[in-house]
Amino acid sequence: MTIPTRITGLLVKQHGYNTTNPEGHIRFESMDPYIELGEVDTPDLASGQVLVEMSMAPINPSDLHFLKGEYGQPRVQGKPAGFEGVGTVIAAGDDAYAQSLVGTRVSFAATPTGTGTWATHAVSDAELCIPMPETVSDHDAAGFIVNPLTAAAMFEDAKSAGSPGVVLTAGASQVSKFIVALARDAGLESVCIVRRDVHNDALTDLGATAILNQNDDDFDQRLKEVMKTHKPRFLIDAVVDATSTKIFNAMGSNSTWLVYGSLSAEIPPLSNPGEFIFMNKVIRGFWLAPWLSRAPMEEKIEVFGEVQARFADGRWSTDVAATLRLAHAPTELVEALADPRGKVFITP
Repeated sequence: MTIPTRITGLLVKQHGYNTTNPEGHIRFESMDPYIELGEVDTPDLASGQVLVEMSMAPINPSDLHFLKGEYGQPRVQGKPAGFEGVGTVIAAGDDAYAQSLVGTRVSFAATPTGTGTWATHAVSDAELCIPMPETVSDHDAAGFIVNPLTAAAMFEDAKSAGSPGVVLTAGASQVSKFIVALARDAGLESVCIVRRDVHNDALTDLGATAILNQNDDDFDQRLKEVMKTHKPRFLIDAVVDATSTKIFNAMGSNSTWLVYGSLSAEIPPLSNPGEFIFMNKVIRGFWLAPWLSRAPMEEKIEVFGEVQARFADGRWSTDVAATLRLAHAPTELVEALADPRGKVFITP
């Protein structure tokens, strides 16, 4: 295997966090202020690190928040962007497990000490590499970690809380679709909150119990009826806006509002503090990075295996809007990201 001396990638143009004018949304008019096609030297591999020849990488909302300086880790100017992907390990540092992965096709997450995945090659930690069987496609394997593992881990959280069902904002998102299928198979109910009815048939086919369009005139009334009938006590929220507050207020005692994204720039009102005192309601966040580092290995192996099996047998699949070549991405990304039908991917 040829080890390149240089890596071509989509390099981050800004540095650190955006502390002056955070926008809170992930709409882009141009990618020019944020990324550029360029080259960096291939880093020397430390013990436990691997060099992956990239096959494909997805673009997730977390990537876009990161580019704008609105994510949980700072931008590093001049390094390739991209949080996850799939490829083949072609070199490894001084570590037995890392070296055992050479020649293996893996899904993996990027690390702050490595390089991003929107590139021809990427450096990551061997412990964040998951060998992928050929039965899992590149599109599914490229997006194996951020969305699927987030969905699986949050759903386990909901089950552990004893809720009979879940409420999902951004109800037609990839994460929500994964959770709807998990709920169906576990015998739990799922309530999907959407903004357009075009998604209803697909969500119904996946097993959604109820679908509410937050733009409908009767949304508030239907929300009350659904909460009364199905009594879900776990809100999984990627949006965080006034609608989220309405949902949480309509839920019963011992309910949890779990926040894993912030697709809205709106600040949600918290109009009833008594809920936290007298109804034992809780608001908290979920971020996959700490889960990957803190969850017991047995739990992670179980979740990894479940996700692999679902992709391999077709119970889960990734919605694809576009697949772009690395060199064309800076000029084609804005249009591709505007397509609501699925995820955008980058190939070398």
